[in-house]
Amino acid sequence: MKRCPYCGTTITSDDNFCFLCLRSFETPPPEDSTPPGLDLSKKNWRNSRVAATLSLVGVGLGQFYNGETAKGLIFLTGVLGALLVMPVYTAFDPRIVMAIIWAVAVLDAYASANKINRLKKEFRKKSILFWPEVAVLVLLAGFVIILAVAPHVAAKSMSLAAGEVAATKYPAYAVPLYESAIALSPNDTAIRMDEANVMLSMGRDKEARQDLEYVMATNPNETAPIVMTGNILYDQGQYEESIQYFEKALSLNQKDAQIWIRKGDASLALSIKDNQKIRANFQTLTTDNQDPAAASKETLATLEASQSYQDAMESYNHAIKIDPFVSVEISSHILASTQDLLNTEQGIVNDISRGNSIRVTSG
Repeated sequence: MKRCPYCGTTITSDDNFCFLCLRSFETPPPEDSTPPGLDLSKKNWRNSRVAATLSLVGVGLGQFYNGETAKGLIFLTGVLGALLVMPVYTAFDPRIVMAIIWAVAVLDAYASANKINRLKKEFRKKSILFWPEVAVLVLLAGFVIILAVAPHVAAKSMSLAAGEVAATKYPAYAVPLYESAIALSPNDTAIRMDEANVMLSMGRDKEARQDLEYVMATNPNETAPIVMTGNILYDQGQYEESIQYFEKALSLNQKDAQIWIRKGDASLALSIKDNQKIRANFQTLTTDNQDPAAASKETLATLEASQSYQDAMESYNHAIKIDPFVSVEISSHILASTQDLLNTEQGIVNDISRGNSIRVTSG
């Protein structure tokens, strides 16, 4: 009869291998003898199969189980680097590199555990990163379960994560998260609105409009996507179209002072644009040798017909009636546009005066 020199189990076979602690030894030691300097406590055993399985579940986890922090970080960094860096700089499929690194990590964990059990490698304790990675894997597993059982909840969680990413210097990385959340819950208009905001912040108006159009079609009585669409058109200089959206929003909610302000801003901008067209029209008429008096009369008629400025003031007055505290905000908007408006109108007056002077001189 012989005993395992590591755990003391009686070995009934002729092989120098213990099936309890999964350790092998070259020569059978004397019965009841313990080699000096060996720690036979089970806390220092490393099960090679467990190490390999852990490394398969989470790359680097088997190394952390074996106490090899640096090696585990190398494998973990290799996989994450292939996933995040390779698509940016190369067209090579990163999954191939990830699979190779992961397979090597599994084999290494298995081999290292065997070396520890045969005292060919020192083991002190698990890596400090072992339990943090276990916690991350548990959270991921829980998320996968939620994904299968309650996809709407998973979509909300993913949307919240996307919002946090969007607040960083790299909002583009939030877009795939939003798209995944929408794929899980395609009818969730709140997620689409969040994605539209991120798209707008990156200047991707076309994609934002697609989300907004879906929300408007799904919830036609919701003013937020209508106002946001009006704001996009306003920023693009399409003031008449933006006013139509603001009026549509006001038809649903006339007590929102901010919508009235946005309509006033668009009307004021349209007024400046109309006056610029009027001046350009007068200059074209006089350049074409048309009678300056007739050109002046036509220009003044067009100017009188323009109601954009009056519409802007009426919209601002509605906003002040709803919320008097917005008067300061409105004043700043008017002051910002008044100078351009005055310059344009003064230019029109000067052009008309020059036209009349040309007529007198010609006469």
